[in-house]
Amino acid sequence: MTEFKDPNQLDLFAGVLLTPDQQKLVENYIEQQDRNITYQEKENQRSDDLLVEAGFIKGVHFKNDFKSYTDTRTVTLGYSYNQTQFNVEVTAKFYTGGISLLGKRFDLSDKKLKDATFGVDIQPMFLGDKIQSWGIQDQSRYIKPKTLLVKLLEHNEKEKRRFEEYNKQTALLSATLNKYKTLYPSATVTSGRDYAKYYGPFDTVKVEFESGSFIEFRIDPYNDRDVLFKKNDVEYNSLSSEELLERFSKQVKKEGSN
Repeated sequence: MTEFKDPNQLDLFAGVLLTPDQQKLVENYIEQQDRNITYQEKENQRSDDLLVEAGFIKGVHFKNDFKSYTDTRTVTLGYSYNQTQFNVEVTAKFYTGGISLLGKRFDLSDKKLKDATFGVDIQPMFLGDKIQSWGIQDQSRYIKPKTLLVKLLEHNEKEKRRFEEYNKQTALLSATLNKYKTLYPSATVTSGRDYAKYYGPFDTVKVEFESGSFIEFRIDPYNDRDVLFKKNDVEYNSLSSEELLERFSKQVKKEGSN
């Protein structure tokens, strides 16, 4: 028995039958991919040139791993709302990668200073030659490439300082814990976190005795010291007003007071 094909259908890619409308969608997709990849290639080269002209060094301040290529893939074309959607294998142009800024990032989760990459976005050519990177800017705003380089360097230095300050603070906390554990072996010495308006969050060391009395110190890494933060004397707290007055009356006069 002889089979006849519908005259409104065409052969495409290993005998897959497509209607003229489907064939047109495939052709449009391939043409659109070609135009898009050509545009991406030009924009990538423009971005690369702008960064180099502004003083960025490739491999030091940024990397460019943009690559365009031709590939055969299965894509979905058409629309589901009108039941024209279909899958078809096409050979077209694609791209991967792009430009990323190279910097540093202090990762608090594992306490390490790591190499990091930050995406960049360049203005369309008809708007200008400014660029932005959300990862290193305080706000989303296109700025001059030279200004972005300054911000990148500032960001890297800031992350290095955070890493160094964390290490210094951790070392001071450990030393403070060991100091009071050695001085008062019967006391319970623990670390914690607290907050004060003028200091923000900070580490603490609490030295608590069996009686319930305790002293808590604030860790001050900037001056490499621990500072009295809180204290609680359970014997003092249990005194009546008469006992407190009697105790105060026996205190030695403070020098320099009237």
